[in-house]
Amino acid sequence: MRPSEALQVALHVLRGGNSPFFIGSVGVGKSYVAYGLCNILANGLEVVRDEINPSDSQYGFIDIRLSLLESIDLGGLPFLGKNNEQKRAFLGNLPTGGKGLLLFDEYSQAHTSVQAVCGQLLYERRIGEYLLPDGWQIICCGNRQTDRAGSNKLPTHVVGRCSIIDFDVSLEDWIEWAINNGVHPQVIGFIKMMPQGLWEFDSKLATPQANPRSWTRLSDTLKTDPPKAIRNTTLFATDVGEHWALEFDNFLFLSDEIPSIDEIMKNPEKAELPSGGSYHKKKKSGDVNVGGITYATIVALTTTVNNATKAKVFKYFESSLTYIQRLPSPELGVFFVRQTTAQRPELKETKSFISYKVKNSDIETL
Repeated sequence: MRPSEALQVALHVLRGGNSPFFIGSVGVGKSYVAYGLCNILANGLEVVRDEINPSDSQYGFIDIRLSLLESIDLGGLPFLGKNNEQKRAFLGNLPTGGKGLLLFDEYSQAHTSVQAVCGQLLYERRIGEYLLPDGWQIICCGNRQTDRAGSNKLPTHVVGRCSIIDFDVSLEDWIEWAINNGVHPQVIGFIKMMPQGLWEFDSKLATPQANPRSWTRLSDTLKTDPPKAIRNTTLFATDVGEHWALEFDNFLFLSDEIPSIDEIMKNPEKAELPSGGSYHKKKKSGDVNVGGITYATIVALTTTVNNATKAKVFKYFESSLTYIQRLPSPELGVFFVRQTTAQRPELKETKSFISYKVKNSDIETL
C-alpha cells in the first residue's frame, strides 16, 4: 500500500477507535506518515512533541523507539506502598492528560518483554494502575523479518489487536513529499529520470542501499556543495551505495552539458534545446544521454527560479515555461512547475502559471 493510501486507511482506523500498525521496509517513510496523521488529527491545534499533558489548545505527539527500552521504562519499577501493597513508579514518559497520538516505533525490534507491556496498552489502555487518557490514541510502526533490521516476528496478540497496514514505496508519493520538503532538485530530477533508484534492497548486503531516507540524507549532503573529487563512490556511496552513487554522479556530470541558462532567460523561444554537445562524442547511447541532459536542464531551470530575487523570479519563471514548452514531453513542464511553485508560492498568482495549468489540466494536478 502506497504511503498516501496507508495514511487514509490509518486515519479511519484511528477514528474508529483502534490502532493501526504500519509494517514495511527500512527508510520508506512510516514514521513520517505517522506524524502526518498527527497533524490531521490535531484539526488546527498546535502539535507539540514529547508533551505528556498537552493543554486544551495543543495536540501531543510522543515518539517512543521501543528497541531502546526495557520493560520497566514503560511498565514502571515495582515498589511496596505503605501497606505493603505493590505499586509501580512510572518514568513520566507516557501521557497523563490532554489528547494526542502515541507512536510505538521500531516495534518489531523491541524485546518480547517490552512488546508484552505495549500489548497491554493496546488492548486494555492501561499498565497496572496507569491509565492511558481517553484523548490519546496509539499507532505502531515496524519492519518485516525479511528486511534484515533486527526484527522479530510480531506476536499474535499484537496482530490481533492492531489493524496491520502493509507500507510500500511509492515514486509519486515520494516526489510529492520531496518537492514540498526541500529535497535538492538534482536528487528529485535524478529519481524522476531513474525511478528504479528510489528503493533497492538486497538482504544479503550489509552496505548502504538506496531508499527514500538515504536519498534524503544525500540531499542534505549535496546542499553543502561538496567538491567533485570526493563525490560518487567516495561521498555519495556512504548513503546509497556504490552503484547508485556512480549513476547519480554521472547525472550531475550532465549538468555541464546543458544549454546556456542565461540564453534561455534572454531568448527562450530560440535558445538551444538539449542535444548532448561534447558528451555525445564520448558516449554512444545518444538518446539516453539527451534524456539525461534534458532532466538536468529542468533541474537547472528549477534551481534558477527558486533562487531568483523577487525582482527577477517572475521573468525567470515565464522564460523557463516558454522554453520548456518547446520540449517533447509536457510532463517535464508539470514537474518543473510543481517544484518551483512549492518553493515560490507567489508564482501561482501569475498569468503564466494559470495559463499553463489550464493547458495541462488533463495531465496532472498542479
